[in-house]
Amino acid sequence: MTDTAQPKRGGKPFQSILEPHFDFIHQQRQRRKTWQEIADLLFTEKGIRVTYYAPYRFYRSKLKRAAKPHWESKAATAPPATVNPSAPTPQTTTTETDNPFQFNNLTI
Repeated sequence: MTDTAQPKRGGKPFQSILEPHFDFIHQQRQRRKTWQEIADLLFTEKGIRVTYYAPYRFYRSKLKRAAKPHWESKAATAPPATVNPSAPTPQTTTTETDNPFQFNNLTI
């Protein structure tokens, strides 16, 4: 009998073939190129054959991810809590007796 193959764990996460060309796509959009023209330019200049829909979906999802803050970076960049010296500090009051069971001068 042969050993059963162990499934691979982890591995390289998916990354779009268009990821290194985001700036190129962004520049073309700034120049008011259509998605079909961008797809054609990707093929002629970069050698990447895609439909016109691929750069559109990639670009839109990349902008959406950039607009949403990541939960780890948000916690790391949050400013530390500061103490306002002019704010009143909470005062603890002590009773005459230190009986923890005392309520409204009644002892239980």
